[in-house]
Amino acid sequence: MAGNIKSWFISDRSGFRFKYKDRIKEEGTQYVVGPGESDGRFDLVNHPQNKSPHITGSIVLKDARPDTVLATTGDAGWVPSMTTFVPSSITQFTSS
Repeated sequence: MAGNIKSWFISDRSGFRFKYKDRIKEEGTQYVVGPGESDGRFDLVNHPQNKSPHITGSIVLKDARPDTVLATTGDAGWVPSMTTFVPSSITQFTSS
């Protein structure tokens, strides 16, 4: 009997066991979850993060590149001839 006092169900979200009388069916995801696991009225279609922002007044730039070469940072001026070779002190073993 499904509505029995001793009945249990397994949560779709966590896999934990809860009392059957405490089950909650979520509207957005149709998951059957236990108390404390529900996201409330979470809806995959109407959630704000699933909507693209409304952007107005955007300016389109043709060939949007700087006119001059920008200064670089770090090792941009490095060339291989500037490297000093340091031999490794690790002995290589060869099989006999």
